[in-house]
Amino acid sequence: MTIHLQAAGRAAGGRSGGVGRGRAPGTFGELLQGILRPGTDFLVTFPVDLYVEAAFEPDPQLDQVIVSPPHKAKSQRLATAILAHYEAPPGGWLMINSALPEGKGMASSTADLVATARAVDAAFRLKLPNRLLQRLMAGIEPSDGVMHPGITAFFHREVRLHRRMGALPQLTIAGIDDGDDADSAATVDTVAFNRTRKPIPAHWADRYGQLLEELTAAVHDRDLAAVGRVSSASARLFQTFNAKPHLAEVEEIGRDVGALGVVVGHSGTCLGLLLSRDDPRHGTQLARALNELERLGRPLIVCRSTSRA
Repeated sequence: MTIHLQAAGRAAGGRSGGVGRGRAPGTFGELLQGILRPGTDFLVTFPVDLYVEAAFEPDPQLDQVIVSPPHKAKSQRLATAILAHYEAPPGGWLMINSALPEGKGMASSTADLVATARAVDAAFRLKLPNRLLQRLMAGIEPSDGVMHPGITAFFHREVRLHRRMGALPQLTIAGIDDGDDADSAATVDTVAFNRTRKPIPAHWADRYGQLLEELTAAVHDRDLAAVGRVSSASARLFQTFNAKPHLAEVEEIGRDVGALGVVVGHSGTCLGLLLSRDDPRHGTQLARALNELERLGRPLIVCRSTSRA
């Protein structure tokens, strides 16, 4: 199905200013993911400069939201829920354009939802608060915290903010898709993965709590070396639940090129090295890292961190 959006200006019920547009960043996995106490799952977001863009055009001749691509049914559900909550006309055209691969642990589904919400918000000038957005999203699926700017600790199963942590100097991620097959078709059903509680031993909660405090201090102090240490520790701990086949080799490459550490998609397949863009060796480090990562025979992923929501 092809959706043709008008340039702007067509009103719906007198409440719309025309086409609304929104976007949201994806992530390169998480800097940290675990439990703070038994049954309390959390993650620390790591947004990157790969985005989902959405456009929504209300149409008074429709009684439902029509979405393209058609498989973005969760975005359709969220748009419908927002319109119903605000008692806005229920029909319109929703188009989603994503730069994020699905099932890789890069928050593609959450970014779809947040971009959709922002597009509907813009079309009707709703000023949709994040607290309401999170509540509506919680009825659809576990979600990342990319609706908030910067780095946050987020209860992803509950879709609830735990802690705002701030922003870091920009980092480059030199990574791979570490799925099971060489053609990159392997994906993880991240929604199902995050709905299922992991058998994380209860006594690990103390370790994860310690790592969260260390990471909070590191972000506040802009201590990138400490950020890398925590992220690497989290990647190793999570090997029990979603192993990355090339983690040891990528860590070795990181040591050779002087990377800060590794970062992984705990519920996906992405695995990468953290490089400081402020390091005078950055260009050389990146070239060497990509050369060595390419030897692993996995698809390469290169992106940069962002503090924008």
